[in-house]
Amino acid sequence: MKAIAFAAALAFFGGTVAFAQDVTRYEGRIEAKETGVLSAQLDGVIAEILFVGGEFVEEGQPLILIDPFDAETALAAAQARRDAAQVLLQGAEQEAERATTLSDRGVGSTARRDQTETSRAAFAAALAEAEAVLEQANRDLERTVIRAPISGRVSRPGISGGAFVEAEAGAPLASIVTLDPVLVAYDVPYAARLATLRRAGVTAVAELHDRIAISIELPGGTMYDQTTRPGFASAGVDPTTGAVTVWAEIANPDTLLRPGMAVTVLSTVEGASQ
Repeated sequence: MKAIAFAAALAFFGGTVAFAQDVTRYEGRIEAKETGVLSAQLDGVIAEILFVGGEFVEEGQPLILIDPFDAETALAAAQARRDAAQVLLQGAEQEAERATTLSDRGVGSTARRDQTETSRAAFAAALAEAEAVLEQANRDLERTVIRAPISGRVSRPGISGGAFVEAEAGAPLASIVTLDPVLVAYDVPYAARLATLRRAGVTAVAELHDRIAISIELPGGTMYDQTTRPGFASAGVDPTTGAVTVWAEIANPDTLLRPGMAVTVLSTVEGASQ
């Protein structure tokens, strides 16, 4: 990315302290800090959509309802199976206790005692399996309510009521983006990055980021009223452009900045030498 750099020297009147600022302009873009998608986690028919699109939603808020009939039926069957398994295990435990008592008194065979112990173990395993099925059935019923994975602005729904959806299949049902804060991204030629490190008198990128102030010029030339500092950069250099991408998190309380928006980034290196 081509950058236009200029330097300004400032001094305190009547004093001996002086410092320089190295300002560079970059083409930048606004990106969402976090994005979430709505997707079905079980097969079913969409019963109701609880949002229009464009509104703010809270994490965990119900947004889409899947017809719960199949899940409720499966849950009832799982509960009945669990209850039956509990009764059978209770009977097997009582029988095993009687057989053990008789064996200890010498009036019952050890073979009968061992047989009842085997039965008790089998019914205990059957109950554990039934409880696992019940737990899954409860989870599936919960999944008939599709909730917001994060807080943010939700898109228009990508599906209509009455449509059949498959678990984790097809396009997302909707997406949610976090708008406060957002990220501003800009590409810095790596050669320029090395030169800036030298002028700033530091060797580590983290040290350099601590001395860079980021401001944003909006389309039309208005300066955005929030400033920030670089947060992190891409691990590699783009072989086509020879640049690294830098991201800075910036407050966006009025949601003036929107993902995809083109901006101009003014990067000021504080205390750079001339």
